[in-house]
Amino acid sequence: MTKLLLFGNPAIPSDSLAVKVGKELEKEGYETLHLEDPLGLLDLDLSEYLILDVARGLDEPRIVDDPDKLLLGRLCSLHDFDMAYFLKLLKATGRIEKVRIIALPEGLEVEDAVRRVKEIVARRTSQLMD
Repeated sequence: MTKLLLFGNPAIPSDSLAVKVGKELEKEGYETLHLEDPLGLLDLDLSEYLILDVARGLDEPRIVDDPDKLLLGRLCSLHDFDMAYFLKLLKATGRIEKVRIIALPEGLEVEDAVRRVKEIVARRTSQLMD
């Protein structure tokens, strides 16, 4: 079964979609892990996970496999070190080459997002079996 690594803040509506989707998928047997702190990335084997997060500026869910394609926000304090920063750090230090991120657009309805994530996971699984 696919393991999903969830990012987002359930208390912030625009950043809570991945967590809500993960809770729904747990009911269907998906294994999920919610990381509130991106430092947790340093302790995981990311090859075991599909990362689920919200991304601004998207119309459709997208797969991102290269940390270098992620945009960094402005780093002004320790609070600004986000998932993208840590993934780029892991790549720069040789701990990862690729990642598998399902980037969900802000504002997508939970039910639609659940359906879309399941489709992406099913495609990924069938590609691995071919």
